[in-house]
Amino acid sequence: MDRILVERRVRRMTVDFEHLYSDRAKRVVASEIREILKMMGDPDLISFAGGIPNPESFPVQAIREIVDRVLVESPIDALQYGVTEGYTPFRQTLAGYMRPQGVECSAENIIVTSGATQIIDLCAQVLLQQGRHVITESPSFLASLLDFKSYGAEIDDIKMDDNGIIVDALEDQLENLERKNVHPSLLYTIPNFQNPTGVTMSESRRKKLIDLANDYDFLILEDDPYGALRFEGETVPPIKAFDDSDRVIYASSFSKILSPGMRLGWVVAHPEIIRKLAIMKQTTDVHANMLCQRIADQYVSGGYLKKQLPVIRELYGRKQKVMLAALEKYFPKEAKWTHPEGGMFLWATLPQGIDTHELLPKAVAMKVAYVHGRLFYPNGGGSNEMRLNFTHAEDDLITEGIRRLGGLISEQLR
Repeated sequence: MDRILVERRVRRMTVDFEHLYSDRAKRVVASEIREILKMMGDPDLISFAGGIPNPESFPVQAIREIVDRVLVESPIDALQYGVTEGYTPFRQTLAGYMRPQGVECSAENIIVTSGATQIIDLCAQVLLQQGRHVITESPSFLASLLDFKSYGAEIDDIKMDDNGIIVDALEDQLENLERKNVHPSLLYTIPNFQNPTGVTMSESRRKKLIDLANDYDFLILEDDPYGALRFEGETVPPIKAFDDSDRVIYASSFSKILSPGMRLGWVVAHPEIIRKLAIMKQTTDVHANMLCQRIADQYVSGGYLKKQLPVIRELYGRKQKVMLAALEKYFPKEAKWTHPEGGMFLWATLPQGIDTHELLPKAVAMKVAYVHGRLFYPNGGGSNEMRLNFTHAEDDLITEGIRRLGGLISEQLR
């Protein structure tokens, strides 16, 4: 009897859970960026790795004023359950925010979500499954790539240049796929200050994307968390502004213009798509944070956002210039990098033969971190590329971090 009890205890201690997981759970892998961000607890590390807003951009006093007002005027409603689509006055405020950008919509076209990442996942739930195809930029946002793959989707990647997706190459690829009887259901793009490259899609290419979506019968997921962060150049209307057939699902977020901790995003789409997204959302979190929705509503409708955006743009524009100057001074002449007109990232390409994945541990040993390029390519590439975030580190640390990286890269070249 004692032997049997011991064997049972051993089995309990060594149980294998793998066979109990769903197929999707087995496909999901940890984000390497999140693993890199764990290193940020080291106060001596200069990190260019995360897409983290600068705390100086947080409107703390405005939030304090709004919270006090909300908890006086409507505390019960702010702390109670709400409807899945979101707080109706907030959705109306968001519709008003979108109209000057050329997007005609109403509250019925909008659902409020727990961040823009939830929008990406909800769209994947609605439109993707095992064997379906999704088109993405190459390189593209890592979290979206991981999410699409977790549903078993096949990713067809399209190369980019300084004006975004190369639409002629996209049209050729769509024709090739059609000949194979493959019909992608979704194209995913970050048209403004793209993550990871920082480039912005031209207006003519945005219009061409709409034409291709109509011709080849797919939807466009326009992920636009950075569009309001333009600190130079001319604003380009959202792809959704040219959408004459309701094929664009527009996604944005308050993480970069208010607070990432509030976890608020919004999506603009045809009411039928909104209805389907809401049904999916009901299975996950019922609705987005009601108190934060009320805060964000007053933040936008009360004019706080209009006053705060110039502050954020000036801050990030200055930091971008500091990083560009440091790159010019300390990176080898064989390297090149993008010059974004907004957003949070730039993209550096090093000489062939330097592997940024292999270089990363050496950089971390020198107390500086970045994200290596391979992570952003769904089908291979990027071995000599890296993403650099310029918004978070102090100005002098940006210069010092780039100096360290430049010295390390030059050493590798020698």
